[in-house]
Amino acid sequence: MKDKPRKSSLKNKLGCAVASVGAVLGLAALLLPMIFAARSGAKLNTCNNHLKQLGIALLNYESVYKSFPPAYVADADGKPMHSWRVLLLPFLERQDVYKKYDFNEPWNGPHNRQLAGEMDSVFRCPEATGDSQETSYVAVVGSDTGWPGATPIKIRDMKDGPSKTIAIVEVAKSGINWMEPRDLKLIEAMQGVTVPGHGPGLKISSNHAAGGANVGYFDAHVSFLPVGFSPEVLRGLLTAAGGEIIRVPD
Repeated sequence: MKDKPRKSSLKNKLGCAVASVGAVLGLAALLLPMIFAARSGAKLNTCNNHLKQLGIALLNYESVYKSFPPAYVADADGKPMHSWRVLLLPFLERQDVYKKYDFNEPWNGPHNRQLAGEMDSVFRCPEATGDSQETSYVAVVGSDTGWPGATPIKIRDMKDGPSKTIAIVEVAKSGINWMEPRDLKLIEAMQGVTVPGHGPGLKISSNHAAGGANVGYFDAHVSFLPVGFSPEVLRGLLTAAGGEIIRVPD
């Protein structure tokens, strides 16, 4: 008959097991932040690529029509009916949705509202939360910007140049359906880059862990603006013909 294990031996084995578990937990504690950072970084890069795709689509639109798209197409009374996002669909390889869209009725008319669920992923940041049909990317609209409203702007009218003029910014939980002809007003954008939920109204913001937001320019390059980015530099980048001497962020 075999001897029973000694208590000291069992105690040693238990101690080794506890030590092993502790080592695993310690390793997990070290790796989890790294894994989270890697995933967050990958989503930030995807968001960056979305804005690049939109920027390239804007340039292709300009190449065909000799002007950038208007912020919106208005009805006979001047009321916004259709968004620039819809106008870009053929340049995003989404002719299928564009052909279904009816420009004879508003974006939320009985026919067009059925297309809300066909939003392309390029209009939404992968870290966005909330309504899956709302866009994360909006234009900055105003008479001094690259989006005057229903009137399209030509490159020659963009005195600051497309590489120094912001076209599209991120807005967390925008509440804007991707087809809706509504965007960020210049006065709203001038509140600066902030965190989601900071005060009422729409603002340049995102859910990125890095703390800031991606912005796309009219030449299709993208930069990341941190929270608290210089208001003076931001205004210079948001206006299309201000003549400011500014350094564009990397």
